[in-house]
Amino acid sequence: MYSSSFRLTNRDIDLAFEAGHLFLVYQPKLSLAEGGVLGAEAYVRWSHPDYGLLPPGLFLSFFEQRERAGELTRFVARAAADLLVDWAATADRHWPISINLGASDLADMGLPGALDEIMDERGLDPALLMLEVPEGAFARHGEEAARVLATLRRLGFRTALDGGGAVIVPDNVLTPEHFDEVKIGGASIIQFARRLKGSGLGFVGKRVSLAASRGLGATAVGVEDEITLNALPALGFTAAQGALLCRPMMPDEFAQWSPPPLNLVPEEEEEEEEVLLLLDPLPEDGISEQEEAYTDEISANAAPIVEYSWEDIDPMIPAEEVRGVAWRLDRTCLFPDRHLLALVRRPRVLPHVRKEKLAKKKASRKVAPPPRRRPHKPKRAPADLVTRPSLVQIALGF
Repeated sequence: MYSSSFRLTNRDIDLAFEAGHLFLVYQPKLSLAEGGVLGAEAYVRWSHPDYGLLPPGLFLSFFEQRERAGELTRFVARAAADLLVDWAATADRHWPISINLGASDLADMGLPGALDEIMDERGLDPALLMLEVPEGAFARHGEEAARVLATLRRLGFRTALDGGGAVIVPDNVLTPEHFDEVKIGGASIIQFARRLKGSGLGFVGKRVSLAASRGLGATAVGVEDEITLNALPALGFTAAQGALLCRPMMPDEFAQWSPPPLNLVPEEEEEEEEVLLLLDPLPEDGISEQEEAYTDEISANAAPIVEYSWEDIDPMIPAEEVRGVAWRLDRTCLFPDRHLLALVRRPRVLPHVRKEKLAKKKASRKVAPPPRRRPHKPKRAPADLVTRPSLVQIALGF
């Protein structure tokens, strides 16, 4: 636990680079078909002299806030490239290593040249460095991300689209010209996709199916139990990594490690379960007197609200999978008797998609002077609503 006085500064970052407080650990990626090692993913760690080993979720955002994420990416690339040289010289291993790019890296036009120089100095093939691109980069830096990605591909780097399907990436981007594989992270996300397989629903299933139809690999990240592992082939995944197979290791541990047998067991057919999807339209009829009472209590003019009992339905609501739990999309709240109420509205349209639609409309008609608009005031989440992380934790039972 960290106290409220916990603080990081730019000086901490300087010392981390200068004194070697940053280091990498590696997690292998295994083929589901053969069980062999396909490569490894590098994760950066920070051993702070005062605060100990810092969680990545804390310091990665700090690097972003201080606009020093590019320095960290270059550090990780150099360390991964050095290990590739060691593998080639001592272990005769030619596995690629994956490193994660931040969203801001996809707006850095100097990054492709810097990575190419790192690989060239060590005489390495750029294809040995897999660059994992966060799907959120396309929402934040649409055009810039596409240009940087195209440059990286021309230089010979391999790329993977990393995410759980929360951000809709245009289908024309998910092609072999842009990516070699897709990566889906999170055990709960994979379990949710398993429950929806065959129904045609869910972003995970759609993304994996599209990747397979275009010859891309699909890797499941965060495999933590055998049930999840056994479900992956039927979902279309071709590779897996996670704590069940191997936890992230230091380079010297990795040198002594050998892959375990997968022993995949085909799943038996199960009866279809009723799955609550908050992104589905709510029924308009069949509302009980109790449901009407709840509706009247909230607002007389509100849209129809339907009550779902946690005792009657077993919902599975991963954060990246359901758009209906974010307050920007719906108003969602929990009553003390553990009943879930959801007011479903239209899903939001991403900025780059909205711009494309507006451009098409303007091209099809004469351009008129834009009407005067009132100053935009950012919306704030109502204070009495349950936040997205809280709702997800309650729904998943932890």
